[in-house]
Amino acid sequence: MGIRNLCKILRFFSTPHPCTTFLFAHFFSNATPPSTTLFHSPTSCFHIDDGHSCLKLGLQFLTRRYFSSYPCSSFKGRPYASAKQVSEIVALIREGVNDLEFSLNRVNVSLSMALIVEIFHILASERVSALQFFHWLKGSHPELCCDPQIGGLVVNNCGLLGNYEAMVPILNEFNHRRVHLGRNAFGFLLVLNLDKASTVECVRKIMDVLNEVGGLCQSSGIRLLIEMFTFTGSFDIVEYVIGKDRRKVNHYNVLMRAVCKKGDYERAGFLVKEMKRSGFDPDMTTYNLLVSCLCKNGKFAEACQVLETVEKDHGLPKEFNYNILISLLCKHGQFDLARKFLDKITLKGIEPCILTHAAVIKSYFELGKYEEAHEYVVGSASKQSYSSNANYSLLATLHLKKGNMLLAQKILYEMMDKGLKPNFSVFNKVRKCLEKKNEIGLSLELSRRYLSLIEK
Repeated sequence: MGIRNLCKILRFFSTPHPCTTFLFAHFFSNATPPSTTLFHSPTSCFHIDDGHSCLKLGLQFLTRRYFSSYPCSSFKGRPYASAKQVSEIVALIREGVNDLEFSLNRVNVSLSMALIVEIFHILASERVSALQFFHWLKGSHPELCCDPQIGGLVVNNCGLLGNYEAMVPILNEFNHRRVHLGRNAFGFLLVLNLDKASTVECVRKIMDVLNEVGGLCQSSGIRLLIEMFTFTGSFDIVEYVIGKDRRKVNHYNVLMRAVCKKGDYERAGFLVKEMKRSGFDPDMTTYNLLVSCLCKNGKFAEACQVLETVEKDHGLPKEFNYNILISLLCKHGQFDLARKFLDKITLKGIEPCILTHAAVIKSYFELGKYEEAHEYVVGSASKQSYSSNANYSLLATLHLKKGNMLLAQKILYEMMDKGLKPNFSVFNKVRKCLEKKNEIGLSLELSRRYLSLIEK
């Protein structure tokens, strides 16, 4: 093993410490790298056998202290805090010292995102207010204060301490900066392990805050509440949240998406009925989610009934995602139904996407209908489909996998005669197969046609 390869391997040795990373000293130099502070530890020896000779090297650990490079920070160029300094910062916040900002500035270090998150977690676990620390961060590390994760952590800290009033100015500032709430914002509702009545009361206070501040924080905050309580199965609280938000359709859809992700098609169907009962018309997003959930659970008859209702009430809307439906039907062996919907959207002038074409072509092959697959590809090309190149290339690939090398070559000839360029990887595979079968003349002719096409 050469010295160069050894150096590359040794780079991967590090300790999982948030503040420092251990590096190995350069083999032939004792020079200290720029902008580093070194702490020496006892020499460690590594025995390396390269197959020809043994090399025993004494390597010395170095600890590198990285420096802040935030462009707008007043702490730019200062080293990141060590573990001891992080503990000192937490102690200052915990003790609630007078003029905390002055005391933190005296520590004279910068904080990385990981260190800030660590400090917030410590303060949360000890139920210590992080508000003063956050206000100091706004001046010392303004870039990081625009991060949704930090926003979520400070809101979560306020919630743990029951300080809902303090959330309002913070969220107003986030709205001004167009910062949405991070996923950890309302985790305190689960950490506090409240009974149902207390949880509802906390949610009411949160909703009052969100409705007061409005904007991006309101929409992202309500979405987070819906997703969190749907995940825990607290659907009555989810209904309460949606009700307090005047039951907006898009928030019903957030709930619908979470329910469908869990595969609960029965509850998804109930939600559609509940929306109608509450005076809200489900939109195409709602129906897309419901039909997809039904198909993924093998409920194809029910999915078709939903589609018949949609078609009756709204015609054949382009907003409905027929591509997902057709692909799911093909995947689950419901090819006749897939063709039925494919014919419908074709008559309406709706162009299937590349993945839908691929699902149909593959289904023909799985059924052994190779001629029909060819006719389908030719038909899409005659309509000047944007996916014609991909369809022909896929057809050639499928024939090649079946061992039909000459038929795959014929497909490539056919598409190139129409001015369609094959996918290079497909062309190359067919060419190499021809060479392996000693069809050198055919391989050269295929290459000649391909080159003449790409040179035009």
